[in-house]
Amino acid sequence: MNTAFPENLDSYLEMKRYRLVRSVLVYEKGQLAYERYFGKGGIHQRHPIKSVWKSILSLTLGICLDKGWIKDIDEPVSRFLPSFSRRSHPYHAALTIRHLVTMSSGIYWNSGTHYHAPMLDQMRRSNDWAAHIADVRVANCPGTRFTYNEWDVILLSALIGKVCGGSAWDVCRERLYNPLGIDSHPWTQSNCGIAYPSYGPDTTDALSARDMAKIGLLMLNNGLWDRQQVVSGGYIMRSVCPSPMNAGYGWLWWLSEKGYHARGFGGQELNVYPDHNIVAVIQADITPSGKSYNDICENII
Repeated sequence: MNTAFPENLDSYLEMKRYRLVRSVLVYEKGQLAYERYFGKGGIHQRHPIKSVWKSILSLTLGICLDKGWIKDIDEPVSRFLPSFSRRSHPYHAALTIRHLVTMSSGIYWNSGTHYHAPMLDQMRRSNDWAAHIADVRVANCPGTRFTYNEWDVILLSALIGKVCGGSAWDVCRERLYNPLGIDSHPWTQSNCGIAYPSYGPDTTDALSARDMAKIGLLMLNNGLWDRQQVVSGGYIMRSVCPSPMNAGYGWLWWLSEKGYHARGFGGQELNVYPDHNIVAVIQADITPSGKSYNDICENII
């Protein structure tokens, strides 16, 4: 770790006008190497993680595969979600779980200004979210183009809920959060039973910086936590390999030359640097512009 940088972090944040940063935390070689909080709350403050949730959902998928609840990443979505078995679009038959986890379903998506996502508002007014998404036109053949979107993770969450007989939150709480000792409120669920915590004013995806770091440490240790294999090492390795559609994206994890990353709107970051044996977390207050602070962790490394 670049030990000189944390010592000058205050002046760096002031120079960059990063007044909304609330926590910076670094683990090196499994040990807490740096921890700093700004404003109220401290180590017990839970902060919305936004789309960091997507990477956590990837881990719940890994658990489902490990348990045999899902046999293969290439199983068709229509096998689990009846709305996609009605063949309202010819590409629905080709849609697989792999396409959902690599953001390549091909279903049309428009995020709106500053990721306001009016398409999500329309979906939230429907009684059946999966059926609503199944009625959205398919713009590209599945598996041919990367488009960062919300449809794919909503469908993945719905699918995980189907295979476990509950919701994706049940899998996450029992099989991921509990073994790691992570404290979280239950995820928001739709009236149709789909867990989707990271959108809207009632977000329930808040975690402390230390709890976010636990996810990174689990990844760094190939799914092993306190002598328990929470997620298989094979899944961890595959989830951080580049997809054919985007070399900078794996299975709901962002990739870079230095490592892999879970990132959420407004500057929420979980960064894992395997070659340096480092996990770094940043949390920040959220603004409509969706500010990011990638340079902080780059300087720490």
